[in-house]
Amino acid sequence: MPPTPTSPTSPEALRRRAVQLRATASTLDRSEALDLYRRAGDDVWLGPTPRRCRDDLVTLRHLLLTAGTDLRAEARALEARAAALDATTG
Repeated sequence: MPPTPTSPTSPEALRRRAVQLRATASTLDRSEALDLYRRAGDDVWLGPTPRRCRDDLVTLRHLLLTAGTDLRAEARALEARAAALDATTG
């Protein structure tokens, strides 16, 4: 029996989740946290050295960007599952 439109595994639900994942990824892309490393001068830092603080901020920026990429990849996978479900149900 195919999933109903309100089922969490229905093609419609999977597509809605994909839209939400992309929206979250876009929010990450617009985050002010991505530019913190540019604003972290020697006078604004936490840790052993200003350089270490900046390096940590660059690492965190990379992690945020990677998270956005991962969310988009998961969105594509959900859409592929939805398409496969559509193909099997008619």
